Amino acid sequence: MEAFYGNSNSESAVRHELQQGIVSRFLRLVPLEWSEEGRIGLRIEVYGCSYWSDVINFDGQGVISYRFKVKKMKIIKDVIALRFKTSDSEGVILHGEGQQGDYITLELRKAKLLLQINLGSNQYGSILGHTSVTTGSLLDDNHWHTVVIERYRRNVNFTLDRHTQHFRTNGEFDHLDLDYELSFGGMPYSGKPVGGSRKNFKGCMESINYNGDNITDLARRKKLDTSSFRNLSFSCVESHSFPVFFNATSFLQLPGRTNHNTVSVGFQFRTWNTDGLLLFSNLDEGTLEISLEDGKIVVHINVTKASRNLRSDLSSGPGLNDGQWHSVRLVAKENFAMLTIDDDEGSAVRSNSPISITTGGTYHLGGYFLQTLFPPSQRSFQGCMQAILVDDQPADLHAVEKDGVGVFENVSLDMCAIIDR
Repeated sequence: MEAFYGNSNSESAVRHELQQGIVSRFLRLVPLEWSEEGRIGLRIEVYGCSYWSDVINFDGQGVISYRFKVKKMKIIKDVIALRFKTSDSEGVILHGEGQQGDYITLELRKAKLLLQINLGSNQYGSILGHTSVTTGSLLDDNHWHTVVIERYRRNVNFTLDRHTQHFRTNGEFDHLDLDYELSFGGMPYSGKPVGGSRKNFKGCMESINYNGDNITDLARRKKLDTSSFRNLSFSCVESHSFPVFFNATSFLQLPGRTNHNTVSVGFQFRTWNTDGLLLFSNLDEGTLEISLEDGKIVVHINVTKASRNLRSDLSSGPGLNDGQWHSVRLVAKENFAMLTIDDDEGSAVRSNSPISITTGGTYHLGGYFLQTLFPPSQRSFQGCMQAILVDDQPADLHAVEKDGVGVFENVSLDMCAIIDR
């Protein structure tokens, strides 16, 4: 047991290094003192000791093929274990199939973990073996997650981060008949359990084990086929994302260009809420607002010219409050505006309203609480943003964190604290 001094404000970091390493499953932290002027707040990271890591970086292209010793495998018992972390919501983690119709696929789908397994169906349709089980949510958080699949005949234990689902596969067969290989990181060819193409996994996997074989060690010793990798790396390439978490009292103010005739902004966001203010800017003569209203992205542009109030509205993308990352891109200039959601240029919304825009040079994201002639329809946002572009330039959130540029209040930088529902 030891006492440590913490930080004195919401931005600075304090690091403590233990003189001796400890081995522990849990750590308990008890706040002893805190500022009398504020509230208790704590964000902590624990750094482990050096160790030999069984990690492989998957680039979204490469697939590891574990070839069986015999052409056909009739498997009655499986134990598959691995750890993964990623910032992508889609990707095949492992896949194997047989010519008789058996298969097993583990993949991320909408940031949830989906296990599909079929121990066999007959050609008449009286026996259907397809079984699908989903677990977890928001697994694209770039944190490590542990997966264990234990199967004996039709009985399966499917464990994610120590939460286990027990189920029996459909059908009457109890062997998994696979041909040739089991693939990790994707499907080298179109598989039978899913229609259409599926993205390969992009991120890191660690401690991959299949029925007692250490897949990472075999790949390191070049015992497995890794020819599809452009550059196989046994270290985890860190994500460059820098999310910002907003609550009902938060805002992030960023500088932009002044007296310019084009607004060009973009960002990614995720939230469960149907409504919220994503971006607001006071133009030289008017306002710009990008909000979430009933799960849709809505843009309001108000311009005052010669005592006349001109307005242009755009909306797109229903159901965007599903907890997934969505991208927003807005370009507005004289007599033209275009709103693009999730990089889908084909469904971009355009407007040719006769409006002339002159930028004001300041953008508020996630909240606006000041008085203005045209106040935003929403005042705050609860959720996360990342990949912020202001006037076509990526926002330097590292500089914001160090008080170099911008202003922020009650935001959490470099983390997305959105929780599952």
